[in-house]
Amino acid sequence: MIKKALGLDVSSLRGKDKVGGYWASALKKIPDLHFELVEVAEGVDSIALYYQSVMNKMTIEVMFFDQEGKVNKVIAHYT
Repeated sequence: MIKKALGLDVSSLRGKDKVGGYWASALKKIPDLHFELVEVAEGVDSIALYYQSVMNKMTIEVMFFDQEGKVNKVIAHYT
């Protein structure tokens, strides 16, 4: 989705500024962006969200937390 939203040949983003730019671009292209949560699964230091995303794609997004409880890595998988 990064490639489609930003037109960049990258598959990951690092830092708040780059992630913020990604979401700003996505919301500019799709102002009524909507996700429908299907299921949540919890792990020891992670959480996985299963949801319907843009273009009716089903998505599993796994967020990993550091010792301060902040998200430090996210991996997304799309159908």
